[in-house]
Amino acid sequence: MSAQELAGRLLRRFKGVPGFTEADAEELVKDAMQTHGYAPTDSVPQKDVNLVLLYAQTQGAWQVAFSVAHYFRFSDGEETVDKSMVADNYRRLAKDLQAEYEKEESNLYGSSFRIMKRIDRPHTTPPTGESRRRLWPRY
Repeated sequence: MSAQELAGRLLRRFKGVPGFTEADAEELVKDAMQTHGYAPTDSVPQKDVNLVLLYAQTQGAWQVAFSVAHYFRFSDGEETVDKSMVADNYRRLAKDLQAEYEKEESNLYGSSFRIMKRIDRPHTTPPTGESRRRLWPRY
């Protein structure tokens, strides 16, 4: 999938964010592609498309959170304007996207490290002192 197609998908996902332009989407996609070892002119293989898009979404959510961090709460008599939680919501979204990205990355390129069971002690567990047969001293 080309960078232009990925930018179009990212723009559709961020369509409700005020001030998010096609140039922003293209910049985020190019950055995500370079982070994952692809040149902006390369085509991203289908298995990495979701990973690159999740990375771009995460970075986009962080950028939006930084740009709206100055929002405030204002009261004037009967009228109240409260935009103080907008940045917090975008930060939470970015953290959720980051967790989803890490999960996707571990599914694709995860470690195959496993802990083998011990052969010399196949079915034993450490004593807890709760069995009432023989109480272990607690220090």
